[in-house]
Amino acid sequence: MDDRRKQSIGIALALSAALLWGISGAVAADAFSDVSPARVAQARALQAAMILLPLAWWRGELRMQGMAPWLVALGVNLAAVNVTFYWALERLGVGPGATIQFLGPILVLGWMVVVQHRVVSNAAWWAAVLAVIGVGLVSEAWDVANADWVGVAAGLAAAVSFAGYLLIGEHVGRKLPAVTVMAWGFVFASVFWAIAQPWWSFPTGLDGAVWGKLIWVGIAGTAIPFLLEIAALQRAASGIIGVVATAEPVIGATAAWIMLGQQLSVLQIVGGLMVVVAVASIQRWGLPQHEVPYEAAR
Repeated sequence: MDDRRKQSIGIALALSAALLWGISGAVAADAFSDVSPARVAQARALQAAMILLPLAWWRGELRMQGMAPWLVALGVNLAAVNVTFYWALERLGVGPGATIQFLGPILVLGWMVVVQHRVVSNAAWWAAVLAVIGVGLVSEAWDVANADWVGVAAGLAAAVSFAGYLLIGEHVGRKLPAVTVMAWGFVFASVFWAIAQPWWSFPTGLDGAVWGKLIWVGIAGTAIPFLLEIAALQRAASGIIGVVATAEPVIGATAAWIMLGQQLSVLQIVGGLMVVVAVASIQRWGLPQHEVPYEAAR
């Protein structure tokens, strides 16, 4: 297979993953009236672990190779990014909540410069400024009296934990295969949730439709798109895949409009597009040669 065809397949796989993640946000938000965001995050982590752990075992890629403490940290970070993301979706709506979380790569950019002393282009900093302005438009920050600052705080916490996930994932990914990293990450996330929220206290009496939403979020919204993203990264550069991944908040906002009737103002739409363009620019052109892997925790 020639390189161009291989890259085209990788882009198609990444777009499929973004489509599933975007729809999953709207499905999860639709379940919040029956199950809390924290419980949805808990169910998601367990289902992903149940699929990815056997896959890692089948591939002979279960060994942690001395990285257990880092994998535990990754698992706790996954739990944090999932629940804060869902809180943001619940408070702000799917489009704004997903958009604010996408500040994560911007925060990674700052960490790379300040802590790791890595050089990035001036264009990346202009893109960061564009993203911050875009988030201000999405969250309608000028309307101080009516703005949902709890939701904004949840979105920013999701961005911080998403950045932490990317940085820890980059560190662990230097020694372990991606499937190993994510399988153990979701295992330890599930252990964290089992301690924080024992399974025997999980809501009972849920109807089939709610269980269907939870299963969708865990399988079609987590395990399957992660596997698609891994396959995409095997066929195309991570910078290109990162650009494709920025379609997620756009898809999520569209899905929320169709499924939940959540509409955005013109300024919010403009702000969301500004964030998408900024993050895509950084993923494609702004990072140094050794990029932070863009694999999903959505």
